[in-house]
Amino acid sequence: MYTLTPVTHPTADTRHPLLLLQSHHGDRYFFGMVAEGSQRSLTEGKVRISKLQDIFLTGQLDWSSIGGLPGMILTIADQGKDTLNLHYGSDVLNYIVSTWRYFVFRFGLSLKTNIMNDQEIYKDSILSVKSIITCMSTEQSNNFTEKEESVLRSIVANMFPKNAPTSKYDPSSDPYLNVELPRLSHTPKISTSYEVSFHPVRGRFKPEEAVRLGVPKGPSFGKLASGQTITLENGDVITPDQVLERERHFPKILVLAIPDDSYIQSFHEKFENYDCQDLGIVYYFLDADVTINDDLIKFMERFGNTVQHFVSHPKVCPNSIVFRGAAMIALKLKAMQQDSYNLPREETVLSKEFFECFQKEVVDGTTLQQSQEPPLTSSIPSDQVHVFSQNKEVQIESFTKGEEEMKIKLDFKPLRPFSWQHAYKKHVEPLNLRRGSFEKVIGSQINTDNFNTADKRANVEIVTLGTGSALPSKYRNVVSTLLKVPYKNAGGELQNRMILLDAGENTLGTIKRNFSSIAIRNIFQDLGLIYLSHLHADHHLGIISILNEWYKHNKHREESILYIVTPWQYNKFVNEWLQLEEPHLLSKLRYVSCEHLINDSFLRRETKPLDLDQYLNVVGSDARKRRKLETDTNSSFRQVEDIKAMFRGLNIAGFQTCRAKHCNWAYSNSISFYMSSTSRKLFKLSYSGDTRPNIEKFSKEIGYRSDLLIHEATLDNELIEDAIKKRHCTINEAIEVSNEMKAEKLILTHFSQRYPQAPQIDNNILVEAKEYCFAFDGMIVDFEKLGEQKSIFSQLNKAFIEERKQEEESE
Repeated sequence: MYTLTPVTHPTADTRHPLLLLQSHHGDRYFFGMVAEGSQRSLTEGKVRISKLQDIFLTGQLDWSSIGGLPGMILTIADQGKDTLNLHYGSDVLNYIVSTWRYFVFRFGLSLKTNIMNDQEIYKDSILSVKSIITCMSTEQSNNFTEKEESVLRSIVANMFPKNAPTSKYDPSSDPYLNVELPRLSHTPKISTSYEVSFHPVRGRFKPEEAVRLGVPKGPSFGKLASGQTITLENGDVITPDQVLERERHFPKILVLAIPDDSYIQSFHEKFENYDCQDLGIVYYFLDADVTINDDLIKFMERFGNTVQHFVSHPKVCPNSIVFRGAAMIALKLKAMQQDSYNLPREETVLSKEFFECFQKEVVDGTTLQQSQEPPLTSSIPSDQVHVFSQNKEVQIESFTKGEEEMKIKLDFKPLRPFSWQHAYKKHVEPLNLRRGSFEKVIGSQINTDNFNTADKRANVEIVTLGTGSALPSKYRNVVSTLLKVPYKNAGGELQNRMILLDAGENTLGTIKRNFSSIAIRNIFQDLGLIYLSHLHADHHLGIISILNEWYKHNKHREESILYIVTPWQYNKFVNEWLQLEEPHLLSKLRYVSCEHLINDSFLRRETKPLDLDQYLNVVGSDARKRRKLETDTNSSFRQVEDIKAMFRGLNIAGFQTCRAKHCNWAYSNSISFYMSSTSRKLFKLSYSGDTRPNIEKFSKEIGYRSDLLIHEATLDNELIEDAIKKRHCTINEAIEVSNEMKAEKLILTHFSQRYPQAPQIDNNILVEAKEYCFAFDGMIVDFEKLGEQKSIFSQLNKAFIEERKQEEESE
């Protein structure tokens, strides 16, 4: 028996479909797209992937479709997995993985990329997977020369060495990794789909028939049962088919990924003469640019009326709340501080044609949108067509051809819509928080935005989008902080400056779940600066999605410029990645190196990458004579003109970094913003990034007397040894930094995921700042009222007893 389980479907939280195939022995395979949020969905659903060995990527590769893959690879490696295979139909896969070389590095994992040609078959002991490549041009699917391909394969291998490097290892100083990648001249328009077939099961052995044929009991029985032919002493030849029941087969599966309407005709042609015998299930992974119309329905009808059809499309799948554990935390916090949280949004716009054609029910609150005048009709029975969603599990079993029907069991669990009323009654009322009725906390707050409201237009506001560390968890996403700093121009008008401090995986998903489309447009049109503190994946795997969303709202606004202040290696990644996905965006980005803002006379130089020929010489040389990379002398000269332009563009008075005590090329920063064109009044922000306490450089120099300090507080106070080992701060150490800085106000964030709910609130040292608070995901903080959380400190631990108990039971 095999089980097919949807892991993700298109929602605000998870943008694309991912399908998990499991054997009854526990073997696991992924088919689909590993979007941001996929790993967190696995955690939410308690799906274990310890035996995952193969990921078959579908569709076109861009960040939206595989943004969750780097983080998932790191997690799989950290769980002790030693082998992982990535499959796809274009050599662009090796280029993609190579762009991650500065921040995806794990020893002990053997990561292999398998570039599959059209109709190529991958086999293991369980199944056969045939690739189906659909190209939108006559160009060859190969994007690189043989030499370039060998370099890319070598880089991928070197990202996952067998033996651990030294603790001070820096990938950008490694000649096996710091290489100029081959230039990608165009974005390949290729979509990869798959046909999955399972090896037949040998029929049951019939011992009575073997005895009748004169076969002696013992080893001969075993040989026949295993499919071998034997010869008896009298010379009779006995073949397995004489003593075995008929072979049993499994239904075939198609996983078809169609990126947009331009592919539909090619898919029609590709499957014109397709043999549908034994085909049991077709999964349609349709991107948003596929129109649900007659052409699509005709394509579906090619596979007949007996096949089970599962359709994934943003206008077919419900925008259900995926991370329900986090939503429940937000509800409890909102019950205590109503104006400090938005309720996660569930607005859904679905295809009227699809739901009427196949007579599917829609959940309450859904808007049906019509895209064509005549209604759709189909010869496929409605009960054979299903919406691809997380509750739609399928089991397939073996059957005997000619004797039995295909065995496909649809195990559809009732998907109870997320009900705020039910959640409030069951999880909030028993807490006796006495801070508001259902109507006050929820009824009047559905789709209400408490960020940048009329009474707070002139105030600094902070949204702690993600507040966890290391990897996404059920209750906290990885770190990201959005800052709104208003500026009054010469005309007396308020202009918003949005600043993003780090952006871990699925930061965009959090924004889309918490804000309306109009608010999102305003946020991204006002976004002027993205700051990245260091290259650890939990701080930046969401940045590319943020850049793409920013470009969507700003590409036609000529004056729009986005500054990105990052370690220099990340800028190389951005340039390499956007060559693949959105090269026009590069012209609107202005990069400044964190190192060039350092509060020091000495600037570390960047290391020069090797070109392809130099790299091949290094790889071919004796490993013991490891080549030392040259440094770029020009990189020690500050980007004075770029920095001045950033100061003018964002009305900044000062921007300094200092080296954080965490890893190579890690920084803390302080930024002073002008608040008005007619005043010299400043707002000074300091952000720690990840670091051990840095009193001398951070507290007493660049951050001294900050208006606001946002500091990591990863570990509880008794775990000081862990904090030292992992180069993080305890809560008391973060408070000490604030006290020495004489910061006016303090936000503590970046908590260890071992404390999924409230961190250590009691028994900390005295906070000398006027006001302080502990960050939670989605918390909206008005700087003027930052200390209001203090009134609920006594209730926070009580509020999360239920979640704490669940965590303990699952360990």
